[in-house]
Amino acid sequence: MKSSNHKTKYIWVISDGSGSTAERVLQASLVQFGDKEVVVERIPDVRTREQIKELVSQAAKKKGLVAYTLVTPELRNEIATRANEYKLPTVDLLGPLLTTLTTFLASSPESKPGLLGELNHHYFQRIDAVGFAVKHDDGRGLYDLRKAEVVIVGVSRTSKTPLCMYLAYAKGLLVANIPLILSIDPPPELFEIDQKRVVGLTVNPDLLVSLRQTRLARLVHADINYGDAEYVIEELKYSHEIFRKNPEWPIIDITGKAIEEMANEVCSLTVSKF
Repeated sequence: MKSSNHKTKYIWVISDGSGSTAERVLQASLVQFGDKEVVVERIPDVRTREQIKELVSQAAKKKGLVAYTLVTPELRNEIATRANEYKLPTVDLLGPLLTTLTTFLASSPESKPGLLGELNHHYFQRIDAVGFAVKHDDGRGLYDLRKAEVVIVGVSRTSKTPLCMYLAYAKGLLVANIPLILSIDPPPELFEIDQKRVVGLTVNPDLLVSLRQTRLARLVHADINYGDAEYVIEELKYSHEIFRKNPEWPIIDITGKAIEEMANEVCSLTVSKF
């Protein structure tokens, strides 16, 4: 017969968020206790006193330990009170830290459950958006262009790529860009998506000539017309002809504008229509 020291022990990790951070902290601590038989039960999204009452009751039947990360003082008090009724051991993994930080920062915590999970969600959303922008840069990935929340079109050197990258990382938007090239029709996929999500970019011709000539100086093989003033003007005229044929597309003149300013314009012209 096994001694009581070898019986399986149960630990409940109760959290108003995902509970994953609390579980990792607990598992890191359990490593120090060798091969003890421990079952860890993680319970996320605990937001009410009724939930706590039921969970503590379950833990009491197994004579377990209750570890918890709850940001609201009311719920922390509730779990301590309920556990005390059953004489269950508890570990408040978050409360003491919040109390110390409140004194140190001279500020009160928001006490909003699930903030860490929310932050993680937004972070990974931005990372996914950046991946989408890379795969749909410069007219690539047309097969699933419909997934794009915003599609930027314009001639070369109108800041399409940096604008898309900023919208992806800073705003978490799925963005694609398609170049407009003199005498070449835009891809048909561009006209199969919601036209309210397409934004055209234009720029002062003199600035565009300067930008392209700077670009040419760094290229080994390039079309000499790329930086020619007459060619640039013709290509801009061609892009404006396309814009006129598609009046639903808002047009942004990027001359003298920072990327942040362009991005805010794009969002105000498109995202509000989603």
